[in-house]
Amino acid sequence: MQQNAPALRLNRRRLLALMPAAAGATLLLPGLARAAVAADPVQALVDDFVASGKAPGVSVAVIRDGSTHFYNAGVISRTTNAPATEHAVHEIGSISKTFTSLLLAHAIEEGRARIDDDVRRHLPPGYDNLVRDGRPIRLADLVTTTSALQDNLPDWSGFFGKVPPEQLLVEVSKLLKSYDPANFLTDLKTVTLLDVPGRTPRHSNTASQLQGVLAERIYGAPYDALLTRFVEKPLGMRAGGGAVPPGLLVTGYSSKGVEAPTLDMPAIRAAGGLRYSAVDMARYVAAHISAGDPAIARTHRPLFGTPETRAVGFHWVIAKTADSQTYLRHSGGTFGQSSYCDFYPARRYGAVVLANSAAAQDTSQALADAIHTALFGPPLGLKALEAALERSNYADVPGTIAATRARFPDLHLTEDRMNNWGYRLLGTSPRAARGIFAWNAAQFPDSWNTHDSLAEAIAATGDKAGAIAEYRRSLALNPANDNATQMIAKLEKAP
Repeated sequence: MQQNAPALRLNRRRLLALMPAAAGATLLLPGLARAAVAADPVQALVDDFVASGKAPGVSVAVIRDGSTHFYNAGVISRTTNAPATEHAVHEIGSISKTFTSLLLAHAIEEGRARIDDDVRRHLPPGYDNLVRDGRPIRLADLVTTTSALQDNLPDWSGFFGKVPPEQLLVEVSKLLKSYDPANFLTDLKTVTLLDVPGRTPRHSNTASQLQGVLAERIYGAPYDALLTRFVEKPLGMRAGGGAVPPGLLVTGYSSKGVEAPTLDMPAIRAAGGLRYSAVDMARYVAAHISAGDPAIARTHRPLFGTPETRAVGFHWVIAKTADSQTYLRHSGGTFGQSSYCDFYPARRYGAVVLANSAAAQDTSQALADAIHTALFGPPLGLKALEAALERSNYADVPGTIAATRARFPDLHLTEDRMNNWGYRLLGTSPRAARGIFAWNAAQFPDSWNTHDSLAEAIAATGDKAGAIAEYRRSLALNPANDNATQMIAKLEKAP
């Protein structure tokens, strides 16, 4: 029997940023409140997020020009049917990493550490394994995700294939509960770096766990105390590692909809174990928008890459929109919850999305993007380019882009944006997709992926020889591109 979807809680409040939750709330008569909600495009997007099955519940904060608006829909627990509220406490997953790296930014601002420090400067002897080809891990590598450390300590990859999928989360949870910083420091001596540090960004909870340990050693104080001192108390946030008031802890659900274990393990708090409400996170994002604290401002500086394509600061991904607006973002996921936040400093705008489903990481970012578009409109240059290419039936992609850029100088087309555009076209118009991919490969000739995508489109148009040549260009740039190897073999065998 099909269950009825939980009733959506249409709950919109307006709060002054960084003020206590009750202060500054807009009070409306019930009829007026319903009318305001019904006309609110952001609330409509939030309601649809739950109604379409993205998550049982979601809480959203939108920070704009110094004020914060909250939007909630669904429930924080399918068992209790308690409605979603901005005061409910969510697991924020890897967004925790930005908090941890902020502690190191404070240490650097105070002269207790330097961004180019060898991490061994702040560790006891015995960690010569944290070097590869003469290059040690530096603090900059930890905060830019280029440390080359493995993803997890303890390494729970051994559970895969040995326990049923539904039991995996339980077993990992048990392992983490018994793990402490002393265990971590012991295990850290056994790791082998995956690459030369500073070379390649990759997800690593281990790197952020190490940042937490280093912050404790630099200051001689526990991680939670440092969070309170530098972040939570100044911003009026609850303790991210503390007990949650009854009835406010959000229940998470796995990608299959099964209730997930609560992530409350001090050993991984620095990497992904903090818990905050939408109210807390709104205050955090508002502080980043204003960037009045020198340590916060430091975390926004690109340390790896460039915002023109993609850069990383202190764990913040820094990029540009299609109309050249710089924004910073981060996302997170746990056994049963997803989180996303971003902010646009020049627009004095930011958003937070907290959802209680592990399957909602990508859709949480999509919701934030849709909210931004609803409030600011689509980039005019991108809209004009789409219309011009449609009118020309993609006959001259380079010429159309050049003409549009002459009218809209701020039009910013990244490799990823154009690659996604090409794939949207590939199923219905391989010729049009080929034009987009060809432009992308010409703009980013050193990217193996642009040539791989172009080869796929060329093959779809029936040009076997052209596709093989393009796959070979991709393979020359990335010999590990197994897809290119397989496709060349397949095309060479084709009649």
